[in-house]
Amino acid sequence: MLISGAGIAGLTLAYWLRRRGFEPVVVERAPHGRLGGYGVDFFGSGYDVAARMGILDRLTPHRLPVDAVEFVDASGRSSARLPAELLERVIRGPHLPLMHTTLEGALLDAVDGEVEIRFADSVADVRDTGGAVEVAFAGGGRERFDLLVGADGIHSRTRELVFGPESRFVHPLGTRLASYPVPDRYGWGRVRAHYTEPGRQTVLYPSGEPGTLVALLLFRAPRGGGVPREQRAGLLRERFAGAGWLTPALLADAPAGDSIFMDEMAQVMMPVWHRGRVALIGDACGCMTMVSAQGVSMAMAGAYALAEALAEEPGHERAFARYEARMRPEVRRRQRNALLFARMLLPSGRAGLAVQGLANRIITRQAFAPVLRRQFGAGSVLPPATTRGR
Repeated sequence: MLISGAGIAGLTLAYWLRRRGFEPVVVERAPHGRLGGYGVDFFGSGYDVAARMGILDRLTPHRLPVDAVEFVDASGRSSARLPAELLERVIRGPHLPLMHTTLEGALLDAVDGEVEIRFADSVADVRDTGGAVEVAFAGGGRERFDLLVGADGIHSRTRELVFGPESRFVHPLGTRLASYPVPDRYGWGRVRAHYTEPGRQTVLYPSGEPGTLVALLLFRAPRGGGVPREQRAGLLRERFAGAGWLTPALLADAPAGDSIFMDEMAQVMMPVWHRGRVALIGDACGCMTMVSAQGVSMAMAGAYALAEALAEEPGHERAFARYEARMRPEVRRRQRNALLFARMLLPSGRAGLAVQGLANRIITRQAFAPVLRRQFGAGSVLPPATTRGR
């Protein structure tokens, strides 16, 4: 079986397939894995899967040192604060904020020596013959596999080859985000700070590495499409010209070259996640956007569910259908919640900004924990673990 993509979904799937007796092969176009320099909120289903994999001991020491989320004004004064205690009430379960890099590194270690990973290559063409999948690789050569799973993210090449062009399934939300490391010379401490102006937002939080913070910038961008790496720093300076708080200093600290992660905020919605001997998992079929705070967890849950179905069902058709029936309703529910929140993330004018500020002050009170729980709190979608399922 071939897995296209060595990200979180692909590596999790490879691990569980190997545990179930399969011999997966993973192909990844990046030379050393797709390690992203941004933070993720790790809880619910993903935390459950990680526990069953036995990798929590590797992850826990790298917990991001964030004691609170604060919403600040241009002078840095806090207008609303979400402390760790309230966040625990919202999630009602284990919560582990991590850098994406940390999680992917732990997953790579978990499959090291057990799964073949071909870096610096990718799927170039796919032909489902009915009895197998013939795959041509960008680096040359053609091979046959029993099944192909596309775990290659929101801009999935596998999805494009098998299901159709990206424009049919990827729905941009009119917002672009960028993330990069900056030196820790701002004295901001153990806080994730959000500063919002009409149409743009600056976020700063600890990276877990001494002397380094992470800057996250979001801005309205009605026109989609990729931005070449060499143009990203310039685009940020253009879109955030005149912005307040620490934004000018963070822009001055933006790295040159290809160290700025940038993408458009979008959701992926498809009528079906599998066709013939090909299936999709993670962002390739159900991207929820980062504002859902659950994309990583659901990618890991989907990988676990697919591996379980392939091991227990008599054929791939039934396995694919079982996996999709379990995961699609959960993904769709989270997409709806994320879409509602994304619409309020970047107010277009001063009036909207004032409404957002009032909402922040209200929902960060203890009494409103149930409201936040409906938006972000999510228990595990996995069934109770059995001896076989571990």
